[in-house]
Amino acid sequence: MKKPLIGIIGKVQPQYGKDIWHRIDEVDEIRYLIVKNGGTAIVLLPTEETLKFNDNDIKDNTILSDSAKKELYRQIDLCDGFILQGGLYSSNYEIEMAKRIIALDKPLIGICAGFNNILRALGTDVIEDKTKSHDIYDVEYRHKITINTDTILYKLIGKEEYNVNSIHSMIAPVKNVEKYAKISSLSYDGLVESFELDNKKFIIGIKWHPELMLDDEFPDKLFKEFISKC
Repeated sequence: MKKPLIGIIGKVQPQYGKDIWHRIDEVDEIRYLIVKNGGTAIVLLPTEETLKFNDNDIKDNTILSDSAKKELYRQIDLCDGFILQGGLYSSNYEIEMAKRIIALDKPLIGICAGFNNILRALGTDVIEDKTKSHDIYDVEYRHKITINTDTILYKLIGKEEYNVNSIHSMIAPVKNVEKYAKISSLSYDGLVESFELDNKKFIIGIKWHPELMLDDEFPDKLFKEFISKC
């Protein structure tokens, strides 16, 4: 029996210092969770003829050509499920892929910036957190979230409170999400930490990074359930 093929959508990375290469990455902890829980991972890449991509996670004004979209769709046709990764930059090819995946009702997890790009694909957006209170670049840091019981997230975690990491500069107020998706958890200060699409097979956005919590049971449960839907 063939394993589900999971497309990790490549994430454009900033050039640091004297780095002479442009890089598009996959987070290997994500590949590991896919393989560990019954899938095979491949990386999906942008199809634009350019080396210059958006350099922030706020707004990308790039207009994709019909040809570029067609080739993105061809990659999507290859895969049974998808991961939209976190990162500092977001590009329109990620949003376009999310739109197509949602329309096809294929399983999708969006992590951090991937959460943002699913919301953008649905027609809403996130905002910049000028307080920087959720941008804690520390693998040990955790804060509490409250989980709604009538959700897939609750079924996976099994409790109404859970502690998560927090490494993001863009935030989602409830008003930006509630008309577009089912909110499954909130942070201690009332921001949306996760959402689900009720009318789809398995589409979830998560603000924290489960791939950095490998000692916890939840990442394996999440990826196992996701891959089972693929």
